[in-house]
Amino acid sequence: MAECKCKEIIKGLKKEIDRLAEENTNILTISQDHKKINGDLRVEIQEKDKSIKEFKENYIKLDGKR
Repeated sequence: MAECKCKEIIKGLKKEIDRLAEENTNILTISQDHKKINGDLRVEIQEKDKSIKEFKENYIKLDGKR
């Protein structure tokens, strides 16, 4: 009888291991995607900052005042 209970526990633990392994894989995928998106956003922000700076410089040149 005790042996049957051990088999059930082992089976349950194996399922838990599989679930945790899948969860870990999902977290790693999300982390990688986050890093890529963050990198893309940084590039986009830098481009926008450069455009704003150029606009401000040109605006001052055209208007002569700020």
